[in-house]
Amino acid sequence: MSKTTTKTKAPKINLGGLPAQAMYIKTGKLARAVHNAERHDLYSGKTVSEILSIKPTVMTPADIKYDVKLGFITLEDSWPINKKLPL
Repeated sequence: MSKTTTKTKAPKINLGGLPAQAMYIKTGKLARAVHNAERHDLYSGKTVSEILSIKPTVMTPADIKYDVKLGFITLEDSWPINKKLPL
């Protein structure tokens, strides 16, 4: 009797051209829409792949690009572990 192992594939995430390991960091600029401001607080400090892999889908790559374009957040390629997140 032989043992077989099955590998589970990680679900594909549509990154929309965004770097998967970039950190979503809020800048301090406040959005007028309450739901957007809450989103910036909630996801600050998480990677793009972590945010986009949340099910049910709460954010899209377009949402992140919008936040960057308007200056609400920045995407940091490498965030030092010992550095505090901006509040």
